Amino acid sequence: MQFKNKDLLQKVFVHRSFLNEKEAIILAAPESNERLEFLGDAVLSNVISHLLYKKYPDIDEGELTRLRAKLVNKHTLARLAKKLCLNEYLLLGKGERSSGGSDNITILAGVFEALLAAIYFEFGFHETFLYIETIFSPHIDHTLIEHSHFDSKPKLQELTQRFFKEAPLYRLVKEDGPPHKKTFEVEVVISGEVLGTGSANKKKDAEQFAAGEALKKLQERKKEMFPEVTGKILNGA
Repeated sequence: MQFKNKDLLQKVFVHRSFLNEKEAIILAAPESNERLEFLGDAVLSNVISHLLYKKYPDIDEGELTRLRAKLVNKHTLARLAKKLCLNEYLLLGKGERSSGGSDNITILAGVFEALLAAIYFEFGFHETFLYIETIFSPHIDHTLIEHSHFDSKPKLQELTQRFFKEAPLYRLVKEDGPPHKKTFEVEVVISGEVLGTGSANKKKDAEQFAAGEALKKLQERKKEMFPEVTGKILNGA
């Protein structure tokens, strides 16, 4: 896509930390990408909701909401940002840059959403819809296949009660982001060991992601640690 509005495109990559730098004055960058990020988040949610609604007519609204949360999770958006090499164009403050800001998943997810908003302004909703559909279509079917992820907490509970004689402990590690778009990072601890982490806009979803990661790790260890019945539990049998 070729942008005619170069100022709009530049704004996509302006992190708020950059506004304190002298270069921000030289580049005439008075505003960060946060407002674009806000709009891009709404546009993305709209399109993904539409795609899921049309593709899966038999899934109720609660499950559709969970599928959407899985698809637009900041880890997924950050991976897409890197795939598009958006991290290479980020305008960061010196402190943010030196602390690895170009690899920060929150910043990367934000720049991806800002890009969607810029596409929306430059090319209109129809083209933005097609762009999002093209990028996310390969992920949608995969997400449905992994939809049992949202049963991860009860599966992990059953497994740990049976083999560790204790319940998994979920701990809130970090709460990040502006008030309208909080991100919660949670870790799950079993027998004193952190076996999974997850982040999402809701604590419950973050716990599900963490439980899913813990189940995968336990599944890798099952042949060494547990009898064959463990595989049946992990696979929902």
